[in-house]
Amino acid sequence: METESQLIKTIIEDQNSQKIVALTEKLESNSNFILSRDVENLKGIWELRWSSSNSPFLNYSPILDNLQILDPTEGKAMNLLKPKGIKAIIGTVILAKIEPINNIRIRVQFTKAGLIGPSIGFSRLKALVKIKKKQLGWLDITYMSDQIRICRGDKGTLFILMKRKDEILFERYKKFIDRFY
Repeated sequence: METESQLIKTIIEDQNSQKIVALTEKLESNSNFILSRDVENLKGIWELRWSSSNSPFLNYSPILDNLQILDPTEGKAMNLLKPKGIKAIIGTVILAKIEPINNIRIRVQFTKAGLIGPSIGFSRLKALVKIKKKQLGWLDITYMSDQIRICRGDKGTLFILMKRKDEILFERYKKFIDRFY
């Protein structure tokens, strides 16, 4: 747990630290994550805190929440990029179907993308479109605890996410996602 605590402290205090990759690799080398056993712990809201990507949509920002909402038992996921501090589902959204491939790898098929606005009366402003060209990828979960998840994507990107402990918000996201499947 000492290495995990050091990694969390480092990504919060110094996003450019050279220690991040070394600490990540140390955790990965001692990982005992098994998807079939740990699938229930994967469920929830995960906030992207660090990424090796140069893409703004795949990186941490102090002014935006970059969230993954995962419901692996239902095979559903949502990536949400929204203004920090706003509890509402508002921002850029990508919906996906997810399914296990093996004990660490999850197949991801992106299905819809677009913008979600605020609720006005009984309706919500939204512009989601079905992704026409099949968009497939995968993520290897190389380490996971109740606080942090480390993943490596099919394009070689390293992701570090922290779990948000908010069941009410998760249920709100889940109801929203369920409307589109």
